[in-house]
Amino acid sequence: MVVVIAVSAALRLAAASWGGLCYGESYYFVGALHPDLSYFDHPPLSLLLASLSLHLTGEVGRLVLRWPFIALFAGTTWLLFLIGRRLFGGWPGFYAALLVNLAPVFSLSVGIFLQPDGPLMFFWVACVWCLAHLLLDPPPRRPIVWWAAAGAMLGLALLSKYQAVLLVVGAGLYVLTRPDQRRWLARPGPYVALVIAAAFFSPVLLWNARHQWVSFAWQSTRGLDEVRGLRLDWMLRNIGGQALELLPWVWLALVIELARSFLRHATPARRFIGCLAVVPIVLFTAVTLYAATGQRHFHWGMPGYALLFLPLGETVHRGRARSRSAYRWGLAMTAALSLLFMTGTISYVATGWLKDGPAWVAALTGGDKDPTLECVDLTNVERAFAERGLLGRSDLFVFSEWWFWAGKIAYGLQGDLPVLVFGTDPRSFAFFDRSERWVGQNGILVTTKPTVEEVAGHFGSYFARIEPLGSVPVGRRGRHETTLYLYRCENLKRPYPLPYG
Repeated sequence: MVVVIAVSAALRLAAASWGGLCYGESYYFVGALHPDLSYFDHPPLSLLLASLSLHLTGEVGRLVLRWPFIALFAGTTWLLFLIGRRLFGGWPGFYAALLVNLAPVFSLSVGIFLQPDGPLMFFWVACVWCLAHLLLDPPPRRPIVWWAAAGAMLGLALLSKYQAVLLVVGAGLYVLTRPDQRRWLARPGPYVALVIAAAFFSPVLLWNARHQWVSFAWQSTRGLDEVRGLRLDWMLRNIGGQALELLPWVWLALVIELARSFLRHATPARRFIGCLAVVPIVLFTAVTLYAATGQRHFHWGMPGYALLFLPLGETVHRGRARSRSAYRWGLAMTAALSLLFMTGTISYVATGWLKDGPAWVAALTGGDKDPTLECVDLTNVERAFAERGLLGRSDLFVFSEWWFWAGKIAYGLQGDLPVLVFGTDPRSFAFFDRSERWVGQNGILVTTKPTVEEVAGHFGSYFARIEPLGSVPVGRRGRHETTLYLYRCENLKRPYPLPYG
């Protein structure tokens, strides 16, 4: 198991240094520059980890921001092995940990990127480790200690992402459906755990209380403005995305394991895992029936799928005992196809090599709508600012219309200048800085709008004068794939109005 963890971590370090930061990561980088009790989108833990890394190294870079999440996933892998060994045996634990590292969504996204899912997954699995000692035989000698540890792990998971509360629902489902476990409802342990978790989560409550509960309101209503009745096609698209991110045959095997965990003859260990896994999977899949946002976020239910690798590990182990050759080839093919897919994806994100092929191959990338363009670092923006003498200025701010472009620009500038969002969807940028303090100062707009007339139509009433400063080509390996435009906006006359109150 140590070899699997070491090799996979080394590969992730290489991948992390090769591929650029995506929209979300660049956006979270800006949050890391502004440490706080919580944030508009999520609780603070993932961003504070990035803040700590920036502080310790004194540098800005891909590995600086990503290595804490690579380390956390190494810990997640080890914890899955330990849980699998306790519930099903050593080899099932090994196969569970191996297979989760072959699923692209875990190995590429959760295991590398600066995002809340890395710490969520680690502390989610750590909480399950504690619960397994409490809710499955043999019982621990000091249950109150394990309940306190479970509460601490739950609290840290809640500091990573709000959906960690579903652990409480899953554990409650297991306790209520198992007569031998209902005794815990009359004992102090679970309530001690909840109090400890609430104490860990209290900074998030404090931040939200100071900001009109904006984060809870936004997360609980995402996509509802697009509701047009039930949309089966949205849900099917989300299910297809889940399958692709896990590898289709692995996804199907996990769904079968979930169904088997609720059969009458299922063991307590399988029922325990099934109760914890079913809630996030079913909830976030069902949400896509009416919320358009959910159909694009295939990863929301992944904490549930991660746990299903544990019974899948047992199934693989038993299968190998019956048909050693077939399962050996199956594992080998899964490993080969997974590594091929992940290597191809990372190399394309870094270099755009598919665009060098025939036209029909290049067309597969989506042309101007190529989703991997969001992972191209805007290094040319920093160069363009330096050439114009705009870096290191205390009397100058930068702004863009969208949170995702603002994040990319801020990372491209290495955090050298303050970046604001003048638009209807600023997200956390609305809390990082205020345009009121820049009244009378000059701003640099970085945008995709090519004409000064179009820019003036949007921002002309806020500035005394707007003049173009030229264009900035963006691409990979010297290839021009999109263009950004710079505009000097002189003398901000009044603050730009932002949402959220």
